[in-house]
Amino acid sequence: MNQPYKYTVDDSVLQVFLSASKRRREELLRIFDHLAAEPRSAGDSLQLDDTGRECQVKRFGSWTVTWWPEHLVSELHVIDVERLR
Repeated sequence: MNQPYKYTVDDSVLQVFLSASKRRREELLRIFDHLAAEPRSAGDSLQLDDTGRECQVKRFGSWTVTWWPEHLVSELHVIDVERLR
């Protein structure tokens, strides 16, 4: 059985997480855990980061999450989250 990837979050993601309510933080943790368990899943769209790397973008309920997987080291990097109103 494959172990889920570990995930990292950028500082901007951490700031959103820390300022969110407990319920919203739990939502984000579920999303991050889901992505780490399914690191090859595709987003709804692709977005290039500052280095030209393809990042996945997907909506999860009231959140849009942007990430990229680093398969060589089994990590998933969450680089942006946005709460939709």
